[in-house]
Amino acid sequence: MRLRVATFNIRNSSAPDGDDSWVLRRAATAAAIEALEADVVGLQEVLPDQLEYLRERFAQYGIVGAGRDDGVHAGEHSVVMVRPGDWRVESHETRWLSAAPTTPGSVGWDADLTRIATLVRLHHADGTLAGIANTHYDHLGEIARVESSKLLDQWMAAEPERHWVLLGDLNAGPGSAPLRALLDAGWLDAVPAEAGATFHDFGRATDQERIDHILIGKGWRVVDAEVSHYRPDGRLPSDHWPVVATLEL
Repeated sequence: MRLRVATFNIRNSSAPDGDDSWVLRRAATAAAIEALEADVVGLQEVLPDQLEYLRERFAQYGIVGAGRDDGVHAGEHSVVMVRPGDWRVESHETRWLSAAPTTPGSVGWDADLTRIATLVRLHHADGTLAGIANTHYDHLGEIARVESSKLLDQWMAAEPERHWVLLGDLNAGPGSAPLRALLDAGWLDAVPAEAGATFHDFGRATDQERIDHILIGKGWRVVDAEVSHYRPDGRLPSDHWPVVATLEL
């Protein structure tokens, strides 16, 4: 049983990015997603207009996720895309990375912004159960990032019948406290250390860490994993590189 997964921060469309603005690069972003050839893709920073474009471009996919501001449409979404095939979405929900995880718009601990996780329960045609958590940790809150890791681990540990995969922009490098909290809880980093950085600020940032991660729970092993540097028609598809991994049960 194999599952190919990816995580990709596509950069929100409201950012003043000039020649790298969403309307100019959205075709490249979609092409970069297609090139990953993943069964499941977790996207971060998706605003409603971007979600509308993706739903049109990937009309055959199951695409789920709610806005972090109101739990419906408002604000950034942590979207999960499921390619048509043997895996289907059984259920999904959005939870807030805070002490009040069912309260839309809630802010956790020392976080600067509202942050969410999208939990998706998958069912394979042969009956295998899997789960995907896609998230985007806060960029400033050091306590919030660690507490977010603890929350996610608790949520997924509560459903041990599923084989879970955690995707997301954790705004933290491989050796950081948020990652250690997950590794200490039994999660495994699917991506080799030598894969390199993911945030590049549209080519302006150098000597960065990999802050976009794929972590696997019990039952999975890694067949291959990498940071993708594909530039459709020479265009940078985002200010992050996507990360992709082939997993096997």
